[in-house]
Amino acid sequence: MIVARVNDYEIDFHEYQAELKEVLKCMHISQPNEQAKKRAIEQLIDGYLLLTSAKDSKTKIPEDDIEHEMVELKLKFESADEFNDMLNENNLNIEMIKDRIKNNLLISHYIKTNFTDNSETSVDKLKEIYEENIDSFKTQEMIKASHILIKGTDEKSLKKAQELHDQIKTTEDFQRIAAECSDCPSKCHRGDLGFFPKGKMVKGFEDVAFNLKQYEISKPVKTKFGYHIIMNTGRKDSVTANFGEVKDALQDRLKKIDSELKLIKYLKGLRSKAEIVIKHKEL
Repeated sequence: MIVARVNDYEIDFHEYQAELKEVLKCMHISQPNEQAKKRAIEQLIDGYLLLTSAKDSKTKIPEDDIEHEMVELKLKFESADEFNDMLNENNLNIEMIKDRIKNNLLISHYIKTNFTDNSETSVDKLKEIYEENIDSFKTQEMIKASHILIKGTDEKSLKKAQELHDQIKTTEDFQRIAAECSDCPSKCHRGDLGFFPKGKMVKGFEDVAFNLKQYEISKPVKTKFGYHIIMNTGRKDSVTANFGEVKDALQDRLKKIDSELKLIKYLKGLRSKAEIVIKHKEL
C-alpha cells in the first residue's frame, strides 16, 4: 500500500511504519498521534528530497564507512540470531540494510558539506544574547528526597502509614523501614528518589518535600498514589551560569541554529518544485 508519492518515488506503508516507530521512540510515546504521524511522513519526504540532491552532487561514500556502520548496527543486537530475526520481521536483507546505511551517510555528508555554518559570532554579540536571555542560563532549584509509600487512600492505609511514622526516630530507621515496608520500587534504594525540580512530582508530595529541612521527616502525606512519608536528604539552589561558562556552548548553538535555518529554507525550496501527494487516510 502506497501512503505518499514524491515526484516519481512512492513511499509504501512498511517504510512509513518503520519511520513512525522511530518517531515514537524520539517522542517517548507508545501510541501514534497526529503529530507523530505528520512528523514521520514529513521526515520521509524531506529525506527523499535530500537524498536526490546528494546523489545529484555526485557525493561518494567509501565502502569502509558503510561496513563500519553495518558492524555498529549488528553490535546493538545480543546475537546473530537476534539480528536475523529483525531482518525477517521487517522483510529486509543485508543488501537492503547496506543501501539504507549508504543513503543515510549520503544525506549526512551532503548536509554537513552544504549547510554547516562556520561563521563566528563576536564576543560582544554573544554577551548581548547572554544578558537578554539570562533566565535560560539558570538551573532550577532541586531537592533530593526519599519516601516510604503505603498504597491506598483509605483509613487502613493511613493507619499503617501513621504506625510506621511513629517507629521512625533516626534516618537509619527511615531507610530500614523504606526497604522493608514501602510499596514503591524505590524500596530497592531505601526509598531514595534522587534529585528533582519543582513540577516533577505530584503537587501534594512536592509541596511538602520542598518545605522540609534537610533530614526532616514528614507526617504521612496523601496523594492519588497513597500515603507518603517523606525525608528531605539534600538541596541544590538555583544557580546562574556565568558568561565564561556558557560562551563556547552558546557559540556552537548559534552555529547550529543558523545551519538548521539554512537547511529548512533549502528544503522549502525543494518542496515548492516537487510534486508531493500524501494519502492522509492511509497513515
